[in-house]
Amino acid sequence: MIPNHAHFIDAIRDKSLTRIVFYSHPDAGKVDHECAPLDYGPGQDGQNTSDRYWVWDNNDSAGANPIGLLPDQVISVQVIGRNFAPEHLPLGPRTWSVIRDWPVSAKAIPKAETVTTAKTEV
Repeated sequence: MIPNHAHFIDAIRDKSLTRIVFYSHPDAGKVDHECAPLDYGPGQDGQNTSDRYWVWDNNDSAGANPIGLLPDQVISVQVIGRNFAPEHLPLGPRTWSVIRDWPVSAKAIPKAETVTTAKTEV
């Protein structure tokens, strides 16, 4: 997990945008993007079993949303003072690892097993 993991989880629940600096394999370097935090957990396809930080990256030119970032790819996460509307993201049916109170139109199905975190200061 990243040092400010609890802040990422809070940003999911609060629907707060984040500024994430991460290592991008397609770009072969570090990128700094504003992203909507979606989840922390394994992938939906059953093949990505490692926990990842799932984000919606509006800057992603390849259109590979959502993006799953392994903890060692994440350089920094900063919660910024703007919200996003998850119901406007074309997510399709999903099973979330992190419990959240998002609109039904986000078409998310809560998962029985949940990730809980204690708030910690970074």
